[in-house]
Amino acid sequence: MNYGRKGVRQKKKQLTSTGSRIGAKLGVNICKVLLVCAVAVIVGGGCVVAGMVKGVIDSAPDISTIDVSPTGFATKVYDNEGNEIQSLVASGSNRVAKSIDEIPVYLQHAFVVLEDERFYEHSGIDIRGIVRAASEVIKTHSLSQGASTITQQLLKNNV
Repeated sequence: MNYGRKGVRQKKKQLTSTGSRIGAKLGVNICKVLLVCAVAVIVGGGCVVAGMVKGVIDSAPDISTIDVSPTGFATKVYDNEGNEIQSLVASGSNRVAKSIDEIPVYLQHAFVVLEDERFYEHSGIDIRGIVRAASEVIKTHSLSQGASTITQQLLKNNV
């Protein structure tokens, strides 16, 4: 910068000119408007998501009224090439309903280990399993693994 009289005068004029002040105020006002719009979009989006979640929860059936016993006992019999041979659909034709007390404890634990190894650690939704399955989908580009828990499978099949 030129610190001579002429250079200082030019810099002073540049700083106090109407065009510079209007440009600076306009820039600040545009930033304020953009910030207010961003906050409004975030708050509005949050309200929409909260409303959607509340709607889903309100329309869900009451847990105490859900009958979790199976409604049909259909079994499909396949040959070694995967072709369906027969469908056994009559209630009681090949299965007998048992209470949990009649199933051996080791079989109960084996089922839990195979279907949902963290069954006793989560409250129905396994976040770690969902993240694991999502990362596998991203890596392999295929739906090779599921993340639904025993609780989610029961609700999906009976509601």
